[in-house]
Amino acid sequence: MHKHIVLAAFIAIGLALPAHADTTPAPTAEQPWVKAQTLLDATLSDLSKGGIMAVAAHVSDLEQALAEAPQAIAAGHAETGTITVLTDGPTDTLIALSAAAADKNAAGRQTVAVNNPYPPISLYLGSYYNEIGKPEEALRVLDAGLKLYGMRGVFGVGAHRPLLISERGAALASLKRWPEALANYDEGLALTGIDDRDRARLYRGRGFALTELGRLDEAEQAYRDSLKLDPDSKIAEGELDYIARLRAGGAKEPGGITLPAKTP
Repeated sequence: MHKHIVLAAFIAIGLALPAHADTTPAPTAEQPWVKAQTLLDATLSDLSKGGIMAVAAHVSDLEQALAEAPQAIAAGHAETGTITVLTDGPTDTLIALSAAAADKNAAGRQTVAVNNPYPPISLYLGSYYNEIGKPEEALRVLDAGLKLYGMRGVFGVGAHRPLLISERGAALASLKRWPEALANYDEGLALTGIDDRDRARLYRGRGFALTELGRLDEAEQAYRDSLKLDPDSKIAEGELDYIARLRAGGAKEPGGITLPAKTP
């Protein structure tokens, strides 16, 4: 069966910081990202036990946290005594602290790097909405998460960024918006600093969109590119078999999206 399986990696990215980095935040009473991180932790705990459908119990709070994210980020950067940067993974953290050290405007101000809870909040909401058949809602929250990477005080490499783009592609595929899905995956593939697993997933998404657009030669190449990065992918091998059947005159099968029933 012709399927597109979105392997959203439901993970919490820890920060690997240099020993000299000061990552002790100021008092947390008025730091909205602390509340968001607590909410994310509770969501992850439920995900580990009940899979993606466990997000249902947290949807309202997650939506509110995501809506407040731009103001929270701006507030962190505007603190008088410190500059707080929200970082999504260890690469972002190293970039942020290096940039702060070189920033003459930050002289005399302490720079604090804290885990950015908002991209994974966007990811889990988007995955949940895709799972329950609400791709338009998925697009809304995933776009909100992706827009955060362009804000001052947020660094753009982002461990969750390719996952958000993959999940966004799933929503576009569900809506059969194939040219947009293709452009979405190409945007993801243009990112630098992402690992082979994420890049392979983006190539598979690209191949799926190209197959639906009838561009079989390009689709085949996308799947072969994915196999160079993830040689054991049964998904890519199955899609290549499907392309071969199409070329031999086989009937086109309806595309589908299968999300994991439980988190890894």
